[in-house]
Amino acid sequence: MWVIILFKRFATFLLVLAFALSFTNYSAYSKTPELSAESAIVIDLSTISVLYEKNAYLERPMASTTKIMTCVIACESGKLNDTVKITREMLYNTEGTSLYLKEGDTITLNDLVIGAMLASGNDCANAIAFYLSGGIENFCALMNEKAKELGMTQTYFATPSGLDMNNHHSSAYDMALLASYAMRNETFVKIAGMTSCSITVSGVKKTVNNHNKLLKLSENFTGVKTGFTKKAGRCLISAYKYSDNTIITVTLNAPDDWNDHIKLVEYAKSKYSKYEDKGALYIDCVGAEKQEVKCGYSYSVYTLEKPWVKLCYYPFLYAPVKAGDTVGYAEIMSTNSKLMRVEIKAQEDINYGK
Repeated sequence: MWVIILFKRFATFLLVLAFALSFTNYSAYSKTPELSAESAIVIDLSTISVLYEKNAYLERPMASTTKIMTCVIACESGKLNDTVKITREMLYNTEGTSLYLKEGDTITLNDLVIGAMLASGNDCANAIAFYLSGGIENFCALMNEKAKELGMTQTYFATPSGLDMNNHHSSAYDMALLASYAMRNETFVKIAGMTSCSITVSGVKKTVNNHNKLLKLSENFTGVKTGFTKKAGRCLISAYKYSDNTIITVTLNAPDDWNDHIKLVEYAKSKYSKYEDKGALYIDCVGAEKQEVKCGYSYSVYTLEKPWVKLCYYPFLYAPVKAGDTVGYAEIMSTNSKLMRVEIKAQEDINYGK
């Protein structure tokens, strides 16, 4: 027992060390990284720009990363506060990871989502499917409809849990599309980023721990899901916050997935450039000693391409105006995505006119 515990602690130490070294040797990842993954992709969440790809469009099983779709549908259902009573059919054929739910248990839909995302509970995924759609087949039809809406053309969901089934498949690119969509849902983001959480099953509280080790390596990792089956191998999807950007990374069948993601994040960061600027403008002023007020804004942002600025302010101001007063805002844009918002502030005092 002590040998096993010490080995796990040593393995975790090596992973943390590798992550730390990656930041001190940033230039090492400006070159294309060598990966263990059979398929991989890295995209920018806002623009869906592809920053890296390897067999990204090859159809293959994706294991429990499937649960991203299951859980985002649940998050969008408006029923997270509902109490679900676990039935025998919900628990049928849920081998593998589970929350050890029993027939007759009661649990909220919200806690089922937590159990599916953090503990990768197959029983939780099936219970979600039965509660929302009355059965696996109906729920999978809902999953496939959603996949079509998202442009996931190489995906077919045959199970809400990700257990191996003959025609259950996706691609790294499609799963990146799914993850980028899910990480725009505030409830999903909150759950996916939890390292652990207390839930309640039949009135009894229990702690659920997240299988995603990346969340403990850096606060910049904000999600999303691990997965493994014999057929799919190790699968991992991560979200990494970089400045005002989110980097989505997907690896399928990757024996060394943790390190693959560390390498890919560092490689992706080298694709961004820093842009900073100060802008000045004059806004008309009513009832003042001067007809215009000098105003300005500034920003500093990392992005894939040179940003443009969208200014939002009233056409005129009323005196008096003090230096530092917020008079509007500037949205820093990349393509058609908003990167950040900064305030436009008055840069001088303007008093009443005589």
